[in-house]
Parts: sequence; structure tokens; C-alpha cells
Amino acid sequence: MLTEFCFLAALTLNEHERAVLRTEIDEWVKYFLPKLERESTRTEKCRLIASVERHDFGYYNNARDWRFCKFVGKNGIIFNEWKKELEKFKITSFQKKILRRNPTLENVFLGRSEIKEETGFWKLNDELKNKIISEGGEAVIFLEKFGNLKAAVRIHLFDAFLFTTNFGANELKWKTNLISAEDRIRDDKAVVPIHENVVKNYANVELFQNDDENEEDCLGWD
Repeated sequence: MLTEFCFLAALTLNEHERAVLRTEIDEWVKYFLPKLERESTRTEKCRLIASVERHDFGYYNNARDWRFCKFVGKNGIIFNEWKKELEKFKITSFQKKILRRNPTLENVFLGRSEIKEETGFWKLNDELKNKIISEGGEAVIFLEKFGNLKAAVRIHLFDAFLFTTNFGANELKWKTNLISAEDRIRDDKAVVPIHENVVKNYANVELFQNDDENEEDCLGWD
């Protein structure tokens, strides 16, 4: 395993090496996620409204201007401050699940301002506490060692219930995206070059709910 993880430090990987590394990262994630635990002070209503923020808006301005949302049948609708309809969207499996448990949240206006401030906290064992580099809000960064390579692992949650007793690691699946020179290095000043002296993002792991078949709603990053 340690040899495979050393591929993380490589600037270029061939197809076979990428496949091997992805498998090893997946195994590490499978072992690591169950160690995470936290508490949240938000409600199901907060989660539902906050999930709209993850919507892929048809128009950029709608992401800024929406103030209310409503869930009607198979669709969600966002409105401006005067409750004028801005956009409709297909509700996600995540939203469907919350609505099934909380039918009173259907067909009513829900205000964006009703998302409560999160005052929850991480509940980590001593092993993980000693590895913390930084912690704030719904994100925490650990220093992990993979063979001879030390790397920062950042956990960022988009859903407040992740890793609480209401939404454990056993309810998650993930997709591992590797960053390597398989994607051609572009001669573009706006792009961070792949170079040994530049801080590198080796991999991004997207977290999804198990029954999110189309992986349409990423709930967190690892």
C-alpha cells in the first residue's frame, strides 16, 4: 500500500498507476470516514433550505437573488424577495428523503434566512485530534502520512448532518478524482502549473448519499 500511495507525489501518472492509486485511496477513505463524528445544531428544515444552495442555477444572478424556495411535487422553485418565481428545478434524492420524513415542508414558502447558524462541533478521538492542522466551521484539516509523504487532508461538509448520529459514514458513497498530468498542462497564465515547487492538490473525494444514483448532490469533500 505504501508504494502505491507514493504515486501521490508523482507529477505524471499513466493509466495503470492512476487506477492503482484510486483503489488505494478508496480503501483509505473507507477506513478513515467511520472515524469522523460531529454534532449539529441545525434542523431538517435548515438542511432542506441549505440544499438549494448546492443547486446548479440556470442563471448566475438567481444564485445571488433567491430569498425563498418551495417544494411542489417533483420540482423545487426559487423566488426573489417579492416571492416572484425565478427558476424551477428537479428535486434531488436528498431533498426527496427529507420531504418524505417532513411532509409539512412541502408546498410552503421556506425562507433562505431561516437557515440557523451552525454551532455544532467535531467529536474526534485523540488520534485525530493530534493530527489537526486547522479547524473552523464545518471544515477540518488533518496532517496524514502516506508512506514517506505527508499530506493535508481537508474535510469540508456541505450538509450539517454528515457524520452525526443521524447521518453516518455507512450511508455514504464517494467518487475519487485524481489530479495529475494526465490532463495536459496548459500554457495558460490563469492555470496553476504542475510543478514540484507548487503546492499540489493530489486528489479530491466527493461524498454522496448512498441512494443518490446519479451523484447529483455532493454533500462534502475529502
